[in-house]
Amino acid sequence: MEITSKSISDNVSIVSLNGALNARSAEEAKQTFRHLVEQGVSRVIVDLQEVPFIDSSGLAALVSGLKTLGGEASNLKLAAPQSQARLLFELTMFDRVFEIHDSVDDALESLDQV
Repeated sequence: MEITSKSISDNVSIVSLNGALNARSAEEAKQTFRHLVEQGVSRVIVDLQEVPFIDSSGLAALVSGLKTLGGEASNLKLAAPQSQARLLFELTMFDRVFEIHDSVDDALESLDQV
């Protein structure tokens, strides 16, 4: 798993994940969210475009990130999930917990509306 983050403003970052979000990479993802909050980031868009697979540990890492950012769905938005991830969110009903957008651009536009 490769994780990169890009600052959009003082308090907004895009976190791009590349690879499976699973038990092996979940802790690294959680660390990334904690590190961003320590830097003053309060809103994160997670780009899932390059994530072919998410398991329960990966889902837990995203939930942890949501809690780390204050628990509001508008603080951690998911963007461009592939079909397996989208199905996982629907089956677990986490599509009601997370704000999920079709693209990073859509998620960025939604920031302006909040």
